[in-house]
Amino acid sequence: MNIIKTTFLKLLQGNVIYNDDIVPVVIKDYWIDMTPCITITGLSRDKGKYHRHQRTIHKKVPSNHRLFDEENPNRKYPFLAEYTRKSYEIHINVWCNDEREREIIVNQVRELLFLARNHYYKFCINYDKDTHNCSTLNEECKARTDTIGYRELRGLCPAPCKYEYCNLLKANGILPSTVHISPDYEADEYDHRPPLKRSIIDITLDYYDIFIYDSNPMECYYISVDADSIDETKLLTDLLKGL
Repeated sequence: MNIIKTTFLKLLQGNVIYNDDIVPVVIKDYWIDMTPCITITGLSRDKGKYHRHQRTIHKKVPSNHRLFDEENPNRKYPFLAEYTRKSYEIHINVWCNDEREREIIVNQVRELLFLARNHYYKFCINYDKDTHNCSTLNEECKARTDTIGYRELRGLCPAPCKYEYCNLLKANGILPSTVHISPDYEADEYDHRPPLKRSIIDITLDYYDIFIYDSNPMECYYISVDADSIDETKLLTDLLKGL
């Protein structure tokens, strides 16, 4: 399944509520057999014109790998990673029965998109929404318990480096600084009886598509990268480090 669509599915699924019921969210090109609901569609904006780059990364090998060292299971080996910066467009379709539903649900969706783009604690991959715990700390998320600092009051991780905060968008290769959320617009379906209220939110973004040549580790070498082609070097480094 497309990783960009899946990312926005995870972002919205279970988080949009109407009349105490969870609004279903699916990846689909048309509405499902119940309203209100949300469908996610998307398309590439690159037209196949990609610029590939390569870099050597170091990562652990699985226990069934021929070079796995039982005496040193955490040993890391060099692998070649090929990465490509791409552009994508996501369409969030909100299907409703009336204007009240539309207003409430669209506002919730826009708020969730805004919070995810601005590093809200609920969209950290270390946050467990059932227990409210941070997997780094093995206790409740500090953004929930500490309410003194400016970051905590905004729902942000108080110490992102220390607690290894990782945003859902970033974890899936999306560059948060490139995420642009357009104003929603109406595209009601009047051929349906009764008419379906439909609002669409368009989102454009850039992301890194990363492929690891995961055969035999190679001799460690680094391929120089044009600095102008990567203006989010830290994000890319963090992504490759986590593979």
